[in-house]
Amino acid sequence: MAGKFKLQSVLNYRQSLEGQAQQVLATSLQRQNDLENQLQMQQGNLQKHDTELKDRQKDGLTVAEIDLYESQIGHCRLLIEDIQLQLKRLEQQIASEREELLHVARERQVLEKLKDKQDAEYRQELSRKEREILDEISLRSKGNN
Repeated sequence: MAGKFKLQSVLNYRQSLEGQAQQVLATSLQRQNDLENQLQMQQGNLQKHDTELKDRQKDGLTVAEIDLYESQIGHCRLLIEDIQLQLKRLEQQIASEREELLHVARERQVLEKLKDKQDAEYRQELSRKEREILDEISLRSKGNN
């Protein structure tokens, strides 16, 4: 059994912080995925409306119908611009969250290395004491013969 690590509560706290940072990043990455799907959907809608307009123009359209298609196309473009802006902001946020996760992971790793070092020193000391006891037993048994 290794000696008690005096900073175990700090290590537990840092592990907790790392877990929270991972969850925050995962949520943001999911949001990014959702926005990219929305962007693809809106780009598809824009393409569809544009194709419909061109196809229907061949047959002839009223001014009201042209206005309707132009309105739909304009709306899709606005949605696309909005989604692209959200994605750009989210990408900056994700970069920041990755940096934070990296920072808390490094802090945890420092404590884990310290704990590992302490465990190794404890095992080394235990081994040294065991050797001393065995040497003493060996000397006693030789002295009794």
